[in-house]
Amino acid sequence: MGADTRAVPRDRRDLMPEPEESLISAPSDEDRRQHLAFIQAVVTRMSAASSAAKGWLLPVVTATYGYALTKQSGTVALLGIAGVVLFAFLDANYLRQEKLYRDLYVTVANRKRPVSPFSLNPAEANDPPPSDAPEPKKWIAAARKWMPEMDVWKSWSIAPFYGALVLIGLLIAVRACCR
Repeated sequence: MGADTRAVPRDRRDLMPEPEESLISAPSDEDRRQHLAFIQAVVTRMSAASSAAKGWLLPVVTATYGYALTKQSGTVALLGIAGVVLFAFLDANYLRQEKLYRDLYVTVANRKRPVSPFSLNPAEANDPPPSDAPEPKKWIAAARKWMPEMDVWKSWSIAPFYGALVLIGLLIAVRACCR
């Protein structure tokens, strides 16, 4: 028996057929519509989570501010304010993420730039930074990743709602401390 003289492929790419041109072209309109539906579902979930956060906050604020008023406890009012700030941060992050996904939706819908088919990575909506751009410091990069920008905090769904609750808490705390 002689040695097998068939050529053995050196890597897996030799085993794969060449892709047809139609396989590597732009996604079909139906694929793009489905991609947009996936992105819209994420935006809808973010919006629902934001509403749920506001719904969870109201009993917490009612209980803490009510207790602070009846027992004249400024400390409990400050605890309520801390709860408002915590929920405001949570809600602002939901809004920040929602805006990122809305940007991805617009990019896919308008075909502004190529986006991987069915990608739900909102970073693909933006152009990457130039290769010669300086690297931000680690704490600045982390802050940009986790802290909402000022326009999110000033949004009509964040500033008036949570600002009013903080102001009410401060008034209750001052009233409790002055008596």
